[in-house]
Amino acid sequence: MSPESHSEPSITEVLSEYWAGTTYDDLPRDVVSAMKDHILDTLAVAMAGIPSEESRRVRNALSGMSNGGPCLVWGTRERLNPAHAALANGTSAHARDFDDGGGPGHAGSATLPAAIAAAELVGACGQDLIVAACAGYDVSYRLLQGIGGFAAHTDRGWHSTGTFGTFAAAAASAKILHLDAATFANALGVAGSFTGGVWAFIEDGAWTKRVHPGKAGESGIDAAFLARAGITGPHRLFEAPWGGIFATYGDGRGFPERVTAGLGETFNVSTSYLKPYACCRGSHSAVDAVLKLIAERDLQPSDVLSITVTAGETAINMLNVDPIETVFDAQFSLPYAISVALENRSVGLEQFDPPRISEPRIQETFAKISMVLDSSIQLEDGPRLDFDLKSGEKITLLAGNPTDAKGSEKNPMTHAEVVAKAQALLRPYGNAAAAQLIEAVENLDSASTLDKLISALSATPLPIWSETRHDTNYLDRAGRTH
Repeated sequence: MSPESHSEPSITEVLSEYWAGTTYDDLPRDVVSAMKDHILDTLAVAMAGIPSEESRRVRNALSGMSNGGPCLVWGTRERLNPAHAALANGTSAHARDFDDGGGPGHAGSATLPAAIAAAELVGACGQDLIVAACAGYDVSYRLLQGIGGFAAHTDRGWHSTGTFGTFAAAAASAKILHLDAATFANALGVAGSFTGGVWAFIEDGAWTKRVHPGKAGESGIDAAFLARAGITGPHRLFEAPWGGIFATYGDGRGFPERVTAGLGETFNVSTSYLKPYACCRGSHSAVDAVLKLIAERDLQPSDVLSITVTAGETAINMLNVDPIETVFDAQFSLPYAISVALENRSVGLEQFDPPRISEPRIQETFAKISMVLDSSIQLEDGPRLDFDLKSGEKITLLAGNPTDAKGSEKNPMTHAEVVAKAQALLRPYGNAAAAQLIEAVENLDSASTLDKLISALSATPLPIWSETRHDTNYLDRAGRTH
């Protein structure tokens, strides 16, 4: 049955019709400014992730499969074909789980590696990249809402970065390629056949989570190029009663009205968050609450007798990894995040890479914290923290929705904070390289080519950082044998 057989356009056709015709001039200036912050953040965390074991192994695998290509592997002098470059760069961007979220889950690490690889290939300008990135964030966020949103999708065991990140990469790549509306819809349809990604990695710390956004980027850029070559994808990808996304991913229930609500008015960049803390976003509202308590009371670890964290089933499954052996384990342990917040008043990357659980003071604080299940608490409710102090005082903190934590639309990071985070992450590349990347992103909307951006991304770590592994917070130390 052809798409024309249906009286109403499908939701992918509606999205494709809008985004195929949208230009840079259609974007509000605040959306452009926000997107540039997300681009800078994503590229900086990707450069910081380059030395990680996960990133290095992916690059080694890909270099053994090809003889190079036209697209840069960021933070190196290597080049690969567009799809493999998206896979390598997306993995680096998520290698330390410090990248942004929203859109499909981790929006930037799925969207930007694909968009930039496609842009390198066809010679796009800076405005093209900004519009493409906005398309990726907006389309993937809307489609995820169509099956009930992040929490509902996660509760079923799907990792939305893997499943819906493919749509983000496909939409961004389709926009870079200037696909017309029908071909754009084909790209989304093809992407829907490529999606995948489950939370089984939480059981043993498997590295697949780090690869999911890269794989989404690879699949999405493939979908756009296949569509450009004439491969069709199902236009009723979500609505098809048998084999559609609603039927297979959403237990038969869909919310098509949520997909198109405010289309062209709300671009869903602001629905994405930037991470001030280098751990799973599910921990962030609790970290906010703990840091606020520390600031207000000058609370010391020695003041604390015990902390009970009461949370729902999804949070318990996601944020209670024990024992802590790897960076991944530390990032998915809310008790560990609380421990380093109390001990060091910092929850940056240096607290997780390498994990500091072997330090006696961290061990002592960690042992005071327990997690308790309350099945009535939903993921977006956030946990409750009950402090028993040695003085006999009891303090209860209601963390609230993790998606509203610092870095969200309700509590945003400032542009200066985004720049400061980027400068810290780019320290291994030197001040000049950091300044070059920041300047290239700041001036994207006036850049006729991406040459300056690609030049900045070709920086490699300074020898002192490459050779002195123990002194850097950006290199991988621990890895579990799989």
